[in-house]
Amino acid sequence: MKNKLLLRLLCMLLISTLVLSACGSSDESEDNTDRRRTEQNSGDNDVTPDPATETVTPDPASNVEPAVTSEPAVTDPVTTPEPTPEVEKLSYFASVAANQDNMIEDALAQYNNGDYTNLDTPVKYYVLWLGFTHVTYEGLDFQMTDFDREYLQAVAYNYEKCLESITQHNLDITVELHFIDDETPLTKYYNDDWLYLNQYTVQPYIDELTEGREFDTVLTTVQTAGEENVLRNEDKENYGVNYVMLGLMTANMNYDIGYSTFDLGKPAEGTYPLADPEIPSLYATSVAVHEWMHQLEPMGDLLGIEYPNTHAYMGPDEFPGYMQYINGANDYDYFEFYKLVLTGKLPYEDGNTVKLVGMYPKMWPLIKRNKSSIGKFTIKAADGSGYLAERSEEPVLYVSDKPCVWNINYSGDGRFVLAPEDMPDMLIDLNNAWDIEDNSIGLHTYTGYADAQSWRIIDSVNGTYSLQTPYSSGRLITVRDNSGAQLCSDGADGVQDWYIELANH
Repeated sequence: MKNKLLLRLLCMLLISTLVLSACGSSDESEDNTDRRRTEQNSGDNDVTPDPATETVTPDPASNVEPAVTSEPAVTDPVTTPEPTPEVEKLSYFASVAANQDNMIEDALAQYNNGDYTNLDTPVKYYVLWLGFTHVTYEGLDFQMTDFDREYLQAVAYNYEKCLESITQHNLDITVELHFIDDETPLTKYYNDDWLYLNQYTVQPYIDELTEGREFDTVLTTVQTAGEENVLRNEDKENYGVNYVMLGLMTANMNYDIGYSTFDLGKPAEGTYPLADPEIPSLYATSVAVHEWMHQLEPMGDLLGIEYPNTHAYMGPDEFPGYMQYINGANDYDYFEFYKLVLTGKLPYEDGNTVKLVGMYPKMWPLIKRNKSSIGKFTIKAADGSGYLAERSEEPVLYVSDKPCVWNINYSGDGRFVLAPEDMPDMLIDLNNAWDIEDNSIGLHTYTGYADAQSWRIIDSVNGTYSLQTPYSSGRLITVRDNSGAQLCSDGADGVQDWYIELANH
C-alpha cells in the first residue's frame, strides 16, 4: 500500500486554511385530512407508508400580519481553487480534512464536557426554499391558491425565526423563497402509491438559483390540500390512490447540498396569522423543521457519538434509551422534543448513565456545506483507459471515455464520501458492507453504514491516488474490464490508481 508522506503532511499543516465552497421522514404527528406519507430515515433504506391524522393544539389567534421577507441571501462569493501541481495535491485534500478535524475535536470536547458555551459568531446558514405552485401526476393536478402563497411565506418566516431563537442565535438563518409556476411532474415512489417532488426533477431550478451563490440546503413545497384541489381531482381515476408524501428527506449533510420536500397543508384554526414568529406555531413549520433535522443526523457518525434520530420521540420501544414524547402535550407538534435535540439537551439513557445529546453550539459550523465539501472532481484512470463513472440504470461503477463529475465531501476520520453530480443522493457504496475480496462496489442512497460509504484518498508519489476502504483490510476500489468496480487487495489486476482533478465548472 502506498503511504502518505509525513513530510508533506507536516508541510500541509503550515499552509493557511483553504477556503473552499462548492456546490429524509414523515412526522408521526397526525393530520386531520386523510392523507398519508412516508419517509426515508437515516440509517434505514426501507420506507414504510403510514396513515396519518393530525391533532393540532391551536395557538391564540392574532391580527398581527407576519413580516414576511424573501430578500436575496447576502452570500459570500464562491471560490473554486485553482488546480494544484502534482507535488501539492496532498495538501489540497488533507488541509481541508485537517481544518475540519480541528472543528470536530472542538465540537466533541463540548459534547463530552456538557459545555453549552455559545459561539462567538453565529453560523450563517442559507436556505433556498422553492414553492412549486403547479404539480401533476398522470392526470392529477394540484395547484396553490393566492392564500397558499401567502401562507407559505409565513411558514418560511416562522421557520427562520423560530430556529434562530431555539438555537440561541448560534445560527443566523437566511431563507430565500421563490415560487415556481411552471407545471412540474411528481414522481411515484418506487413500487408504492406515494408521490413526491424528486430532487432530479427540480435540479435545473436549483442549479440556476444557486449558481455563484452560497446555499446550505434546499426545501421544496407543494400544495395538495384545499377545496380547489379536491374539486379539481376528485373525479379522476388516480385520486385517492396516489397520495403526495407529507414529508421526505432525500439528501443530508453527507451530500453536496441538503434537500427535503413536503406538502404545505392548511393552517389550523387559531394558528395564523402568526402571533410571534419566534414561536413554532404553524403545522407546516414543524414539518419543515422535522425534515431539516433529518439532514443533521449524520452528525453522530461524523463525531462518533450518540445522536438522536428525529423519530426518537417515539420512545424506548422503537428507540432504546429515549423517553416517549406526546404530540402537543407541552408544545406544538413535538417541538418540545425538537427543541431539546437542537440545544443538545435531550436525555439519553445508556445503562445507568444519562447523557444529554443533540446539537451543541460548536457542532453548528459542521453543518455548513462548504465545511465538508471538498469540491467537484473528475477521477481519471492512471492507465489512460478512461474515467470512473456511474451507470445509473444499474447502478454500478465502471470506466467510461466520458468524464463523470463527482462531489467529494469530507466525513471525518480521514474519510471522504463520493457522489456523482447528476445523482447527488447516491454514494459510492460497498455491497452489504462486506469487506471481502472482489465484493462489488456500486451506488446506493445513504444507509448509515459509514464504513461502507466512505473512503480514504491515499496519495502516492507519482501524483495519483487510490480509493481505499476504511476497513482493516485496506482494499482498494478496482475496475476490471468494465464489468463493474470491485474491492480488491493492493496490486490486483485492474485500475487502482487515479488522477483526481478539479472539474472545469
